[in-house]
Amino acid sequence: MPSWPPCLRTMLALLLAWAGLLLPGMAAADTMALAEATRAATLADGTVLPARALSLPDYWDRVMPGKSGTVVYELRFDRNWPAATPGGLFVPWAGGSYEVRLNGVLIAAGGRLDAPASALAKRPYYVAVPPELANTHGNLLRITVAARAYARSGLLPVTVGPAAEVRAQYERAFLLRVVGPLIAAVLSVVLGGLALLIWWRQRDPLFGLYGLAEIAWSVRLLDYFVDDLAIPAELRGYIVAAAREVFLGAIARFCLLVIRVPWRWLHRTLNAYLWLALPVIAPLAAISSHPLVFPLSWLVKVGIILTVAGAMVWGALRRPSREATLLAVTVGVSAVLFLADWIKVWLTGDYYWVHSMTRYVSVPFSVVMAWMLVERYTSAVLSLQNANQVLTERVAQREAQLRAAFARTQKIAAEETALRERGRILRDMHDGLGSQLVTTLSMLESGKASSPEVATQVRHALDSLKLSIDAMQDTGGDLAAVLGNLRYRLGPRIADAGLQIRWEVERLPALPDFSARKVQELQYLLLEGITNVLQHAAARTLTVTAQADPPTQAIRITLADDGRGFDTGATRGGRGLRNMQVRAAAIGGRLQIRSAPGGTALTVEVPLAPAQGDEAGTPGAGAAPAA
Repeated sequence: MPSWPPCLRTMLALLLAWAGLLLPGMAAADTMALAEATRAATLADGTVLPARALSLPDYWDRVMPGKSGTVVYELRFDRNWPAATPGGLFVPWAGGSYEVRLNGVLIAAGGRLDAPASALAKRPYYVAVPPELANTHGNLLRITVAARAYARSGLLPVTVGPAAEVRAQYERAFLLRVVGPLIAAVLSVVLGGLALLIWWRQRDPLFGLYGLAEIAWSVRLLDYFVDDLAIPAELRGYIVAAAREVFLGAIARFCLLVIRVPWRWLHRTLNAYLWLALPVIAPLAAISSHPLVFPLSWLVKVGIILTVAGAMVWGALRRPSREATLLAVTVGVSAVLFLADWIKVWLTGDYYWVHSMTRYVSVPFSVVMAWMLVERYTSAVLSLQNANQVLTERVAQREAQLRAAFARTQKIAAEETALRERGRILRDMHDGLGSQLVTTLSMLESGKASSPEVATQVRHALDSLKLSIDAMQDTGGDLAAVLGNLRYRLGPRIADAGLQIRWEVERLPALPDFSARKVQELQYLLLEGITNVLQHAAARTLTVTAQADPPTQAIRITLADDGRGFDTGATRGGRGLRNMQVRAAAIGGRLQIRSAPGGTALTVEVPLAPAQGDEAGTPGAGAAPAA
């Protein structure tokens, strides 16, 4: 059997201590129980019942079923406490509304005799006895009760004696019969309301049945501490009896759900009992005073409880769990309480049984349900924490996998970029430097080329090689640096040609997206233009200008010479000009050539921002300019 948690053991210990406090104690030695009385009555229809001696308790509903009237009880006693000591009366049960007179003097009253309260009989009463009213011998105690039909009217033995001892008995009875049910009702309302709220949000029948049971039992307990509801006694009795039946049926179904008992016949029996109990059993218990109705109705309840308890024990043994074991024990305790009260009523005929412990039958269920709520909440929190931990671990694993995949992708991309760049360099060297070397070799093999021509071709090949190497360097988009490298590489060649260079390059904005490929295209374009000037223009001065043009959002680079010029229309289909147009398009720019006798101007406009979808350049367009 699983062990009970410490908090539950503490609650059960407190519950047992409370029950021990509520149990009736032994009567004090100096008190007297007045059980011999004379009863006279006047019924509501005017019938007068003569006085007759009897022994208390007097169960009016059983002696005069369905009758209402005014009943007078006379009890005699001798004082057995000192004359100067205050005395007291303890009346455990006094019908409905009542009056208490000692030696003809009114000393206590509850309610009105002409409008009797329906439930005053449920409460115990303490009546102080003034020392001057209690004689040493021959005291006459007269208790008048307004008896109502079906309200358990009558009188139980009255205790008289010293005030302190009698009041102690009264307080113990008040604690048991009024305060205890009030606390149990509050506990039932709180837990029942909480369970119904959970049911409303989750529609779990387990919480719905338990909430219904607790609310029904709190209604049943109203009968112990609410004096009057301003409703007929018959209706009040039916509400109390119906609430008791609803509690029994709902709590039984709740237990079967927790224990998961698969017996359909038992579920159907409970449903049939509820359908029968509300229209038949509850009304009989409320309005019938027949001696067999009350104990037989209890016998049915005990039978149901014992059956459910047996089913739960079977279920707990079949599927052991802490909830099942604890609930089975709780049902067993409830069965013992019901059985003990039923045996007391059946064997002794104590129809009113003021010391019944059945009124506390909901308390063990409340303790168990409170523990179940805490246990399930704790389990849910732990499950959520475990789920979060598992989710965190899986997310971490997935992140590690994604990082590894991303690293692999980056590595592959870097390798592909390197391969593309290596291929580009090889193509450039093959198409540029390679072709120029092949041309130079052909010139040498033919024997027709002069040394200056060969030197020019070799120098041109070296310039192309140097510019290709410069293009590999990261300039950070600084076109001024690109133009400076171009001047540095071509300066000696321009000077050898006897050409004066004028440098008019302003401070230019950086172009972060201007890649090495574009740098190479721009260098080859300008190299093509400068080579044309050296070979064909017969110029004396070459002016290089570069400036930013905010209106057009571009950088304008111009090569201007003072040579003889040429007809742009006649050379429009030439390969050299077409290559320069392709290179300008590869960098997203525009090329303009203006020429006339006395000079030529080549202008390249490089945009400050790349066009959408613009790449590093057109593949294959980066061939070195031909000689």
